[in-house]
Amino acid sequence: MKKLNQFCVMLVVILSAACTEVIDVDVPENTEKLVVEGTVTTEQDSSYVRLTKSVGYFDNSQTPYITDAAVTINGVAFTHRGKGLYKPASPFTGQTGTYYNLAVTYKGKQYTSGSMLDPMFQIDTIVPVYREAEGFLEAGYTVKYIGIDNRAPIKYTYVRFGFKGLDSINDFYEDFRVLFDNANTKLNEPFEFEVPFQRLESKDTSLLIFRSIDEQVYRYFQALENRQGGGPFSTPPANLPSNIRGENVLGLFSAYDVKRYRTYIP
Repeated sequence: MKKLNQFCVMLVVILSAACTEVIDVDVPENTEKLVVEGTVTTEQDSSYVRLTKSVGYFDNSQTPYITDAAVTINGVAFTHRGKGLYKPASPFTGQTGTYYNLAVTYKGKQYTSGSMLDPMFQIDTIVPVYREAEGFLEAGYTVKYIGIDNRAPIKYTYVRFGFKGLDSINDFYEDFRVLFDNANTKLNEPFEFEVPFQRLESKDTSLLIFRSIDEQVYRYFQALENRQGGGPFSTPPANLPSNIRGENVLGLFSAYDVKRYRTYIP
């Protein structure tokens, strides 16, 4: 058996050497693009535009900031505040029912986008709900809200969840979001929705943040969710859908109504 084992080892070494092949992967160089991240919200002084340049997928260098662009939204100037961040003079608050137009001028080139600031639907009631252990979820509390939507379909909503524990100093936000539309919601009639995958303890506080978004932003977050689901052997991700118009540009501009709710778990 000993000689047989030695023979097997030698055979594996020979076959391994015979199968060795050097593979050169041709990775295309990155084409530098302007990256625009902008938003107008109904929360005072939370609106901004951030301008950077893209870097290659395998490039670990610091993100280049753009500090010398001209930025306006509906004619209001946004001035540079540092690290590529542009903001308007205070106070500035987005108004529902308004279409917002972004205009960026950089190195003689124009970049534009637009987004409708639709109102959020009405949240009538939020109540804690106790659930027994189920699957990977432990027993604990979640929350259920009752809403009334008077917006003509189709309107889109983006919801983030979080909580604040009894001994916590800062709020903690869950790493998932819920996107939905009101295509099948009956106008002006109550509907219920229970927050998924959340289990809180007694004396915690549940956090819900609702944002009304337009279809382009909805599609962007859908693509982001799909991309984040890739495994460790996935190919380098493709660019997310962009609603910025111009040459060699990526990014997203959005306008939305924000509603925040805190619910104490008794």
